Amino acid sequence: QLGPGIRIASLPDLGPGGSWSTCANGCNKDPPQDVAHLQFRSRVAFKLVWCPTEQFDKFVLVDDDGKELARGSPTGKLPNIRQRQLNYQLVA
Repeated sequence: QLGPGIRIASLPDLGPGGSWSTCANGCNKDPPQDVAHLQFRSRVAFKLVWCPTEQFDKFVLVDDDGKELARGSPTGKLPNIRQRQLNYQLVA
């Protein structure tokens, strides 16, 4: 049974169980060792990966196989640059 935090943040129109966010640590292993794959035994709809520009200020969304789904340049306050760099290093 899903906890209340996951139920609240879930998108029910995506099918039974909806959709939620999990930690990406371990997603770079083969086979993947992240929370989504190990704990929930679920597929990953997408991963947000910061691109290695000078400021790491652009991102791509990729599926579980690494296929690009979308790309963008966010507006507003970004996560700390070190966090964006670590995000890229996790999947590079």
